Amino acid sequence: MTKSNLEILLLVEDEPDHAQLIVEVLKENGSLANDIVWVKNGQEAVDYVLRKGQYKGQKTKKPGLILLDIKLPELDGFEVLNEIKSNQSVKAIPVVMLTTTGNSEDVERALKLGANDYIVKPVNWESFEKTVRELGKYWAFISDAYLSK
Repeated sequence: MTKSNLEILLLVEDEPDHAQLIVEVLKENGSLANDIVWVKNGQEAVDYVLRKGQYKGQKTKKPGLILLDIKLPELDGFEVLNEIKSNQSVKAIPVVMLTTTGNSEDVERALKLGANDYIVKPVNWESFEKTVRELGKYWAFISDAYLSK
């Protein structure tokens, strides 16, 4: 994977171990050169994307992709997704739900709210690592195809 014009990837994950593993796997062997910004709760994600709260007035980079957990403090992933997809200036940002729940109602709700994809985190660490690695490859392919249009 090469660095694309998609400046950053926004990771919204409240579990530090999961966040660290996701970042390590995406960055391993230089496979993803894009910067990754990690926020730990839903409100911080909305504030970052919309430049509100602690990010008001800051020159934060617009994410090229958001990896969003569902079970988050303050605002859950569905609330974050709804805020992003309801805002004209940021609704085109692709959002991938990356969560531990494979409940079909959650999948349907996320897709109806505008999620671009829904990936269930495996319980097993090796499987989780493989899933994240494949997500990185998939995203690099999609973003390169998008940028070449």
